[in-house]
Amino acid sequence: MTPHPPRSAPPAPVRLRLYAWAVGLFLGALEGVLAIGVAGARGGALPLVGVVGAAMVLGTVAGRPLSRHLGRRRTGLVMAVLAAAGAGIAAGLDGVPVLIGAGLAGLASGGILVVAPLVCHELSLRGHKRLMPQVMALGPAGAGVVALAAWWSPVRVPAAWGVLGGAALIYLVCVLRLPESPVWLVGQCRDVEAFETLRRLHGTLEASVAIDWTRLDAEMLAEQQALTPADLRVPQVCSAVLTGAVLILAQEAPLGAAALVLAPLVVADLGLGSGAIAVSAMTWVGWTFLALALVTRVERLRFLRVVLGAVVAVLGATFLVVGLSLGGAAGAWMIVISLTILVASQSVLVLPACQGAIDPRIPPWLVEAQRRALATGGALARAGVLIAALLVVVHLGMSVLYWATFALSLVSVVVVLLRLPRELKV
Repeated sequence: MTPHPPRSAPPAPVRLRLYAWAVGLFLGALEGVLAIGVAGARGGALPLVGVVGAAMVLGTVAGRPLSRHLGRRRTGLVMAVLAAAGAGIAAGLDGVPVLIGAGLAGLASGGILVVAPLVCHELSLRGHKRLMPQVMALGPAGAGVVALAAWWSPVRVPAAWGVLGGAALIYLVCVLRLPESPVWLVGQCRDVEAFETLRRLHGTLEASVAIDWTRLDAEMLAEQQALTPADLRVPQVCSAVLTGAVLILAQEAPLGAAALVLAPLVVADLGLGSGAIAVSAMTWVGWTFLALALVTRVERLRFLRVVLGAVVAVLGATFLVVGLSLGGAAGAWMIVISLTILVASQSVLVLPACQGAIDPRIPPWLVEAQRRALATGGALARAGVLIAALLVVVHLGMSVLYWATFALSLVSVVVVLLRLPRELKV
């Protein structure tokens, strides 16, 4: 039986926290690029959104074997180079090369979604404060920085890609400052190097204890198996898989990501001017500080935060349709406010709460399968939501999307309330 973590979780090394924050800023910056691209091209941005979404899914599939064979650090370096190259190509060229660059950036983001949790877990001490919630909390700040930097540029889309390239380079520097995962090193029979890595990160005393846990993690990784239909017949495993699916639904169904990506387009359609863009972008940055404060101080009650986030999303969607009914300047500003509430419901409450923990009902030999399914399933759901939302806007209009958001948020809160109350003790 795995012992309970200590009451006071040890902090991660500073360079590991900086790595996690760089991951969050890069992922958020990619959403900011999509927001700028959609605002400038509307329906013409469908290929861009589709390519990025498909590449992200492919990246989550390819990231796991790469990290297993190349190691966490070299995989991170590959993804950083792909992201920087893709952003550079998209910023400097027109036409099809933009889609190629976008695909490289999406592929890198999918791979980062896979390798970052491994790095954060395997370079930290046992019982550490989870870093992946902080990664997800930083996303809106990355998007806000891109919007603030690119909206007033005479070349908005290339400027947005340029900011993403800068975020990729920051991520590259953070990867270079980290050593290889000690878990991976032990799996390669390089125990001495693994101990030296732990010693440099945490000190000799802590490394002496952590090396045993590292060996245990490496042994468990070597025993990982694929999830089979026979496993799903086990009630505990089936229940955990169902809960994971509900968590993905809670993250994507209320269209929090779509609200962020479509916000500049909505503001432009409402005729509110650049001031509303600045207000929205600065609000996203503000949500980031609130989310960071929450995830660094509240480590439990994960599912309660998901339930609360689903309820807040319904509130935001209600304001959305009320603003549509009001019309005029008051209605327009209510729509903008409701979009920021939708972003907050996901970035402050739901997304951080859904990251960085393994369901205790999952057997140790299926942990890798759960991580892989959640990463790929989440990326697939995100891509589907963004593409569907943009299609609705192009072919049916913004008002239909508002009502769809309201309906989906209601469905999400009903499913969450039916499923998660029994999990609140976790």
